[in-house]
Amino acid sequence: AALQRFIALKAWRFEVAREHNLPAYVVFHDATLMEMAREAPTSLHHLGRISGVGAKKLEAYGDDLLRVLEVYA
Repeated sequence: AALQRFIALKAWRFEVAREHNLPAYVVFHDATLMEMAREAPTSLHHLGRISGVGAKKLEAYGDDLLRVLEVYA
């Protein structure tokens, strides 16, 4: 399940990076996505405790990330 979550998160990151004309690593590093996939947070609070997820990214992407993770819960 963690691998499926990681693949889904990478696909989400690719779309966000493309929309904003950014390199993917600027959105989130692979290590951060791996930790999200492993931890499978179900709340913004839990998501915010993952290394690499600061307040700005949590506000910008938190709800979207939780939706992606929920699909593979």
